[in-house]
Amino acid sequence: MEEEIRLTVVDDHQIVRLGISHLLKGEEDICLVGEAECGAEALELARSVRPHVMLVDVKLPDISGIEVVRRLKSSPETAGIQAVMLTVYDDLEIASEAIRAGAVGYILKDSGRDQLLEAIRSARMGMPLVSSSLAQKLVSSLFRTDVLPGATKPVQGERTADLTERELEVVRLVAKGYSNKSVARELSISLSTVKTHLHHIFQKMEVQGRAQLIIKAIKEGII
Repeated sequence: MEEEIRLTVVDDHQIVRLGISHLLKGEEDICLVGEAECGAEALELARSVRPHVMLVDVKLPDISGIEVVRRLKSSPETAGIQAVMLTVYDDLEIASEAIRAGAVGYILKDSGRDQLLEAIRSARMGMPLVSSSLAQKLVSSLFRTDVLPGATKPVQGERTADLTERELEVVRLVAKGYSNKSVARELSISLSTVKTHLHHIFQKMEVQGRAQLIIKAIKEGII
């Protein structure tokens, strides 16, 4: 049997924490091992119980949930914990900041039970997941501009070193919502060449599919 997913929840509203606890009943692969009401408690909890996944509200009474994630990821002791933002803010700039801070997921509090469970399980495997409405906003933003709010172009030779110039072009077009045929037409290459590029990109970026590719590209400053 696979190891249980050790989960902690960080939210200053008790009713939210109780609701999540109730939703987890009957899920044998997920074990709630702790709760916190603020950022300071969350960081102490992370060090003491070492969860696999932490659900973190964006707005906390002391420091922001994004700052909590940033501190988790900056410490070797807690860097392996996967953080999922659980929030009411369906906001592109906040989501982009959270992803760049190190969050692997961004889920709205009005999401369904299935999506919440999927986010927890995906996070345990290091696979990114965002709410569907936000994913649409990410793509829409990329249609209008070359980068997302708050993004900075990466320095060539640093985070993009593993991708060729052509592969970077493919990633940016995919992020804008282009189909394989549209990418081929835009770059004047064959459809089979596009598929080959995507195969190599998925391997290099260690992702499974376009949605994961977009989130990881945002996180690493490629787009």
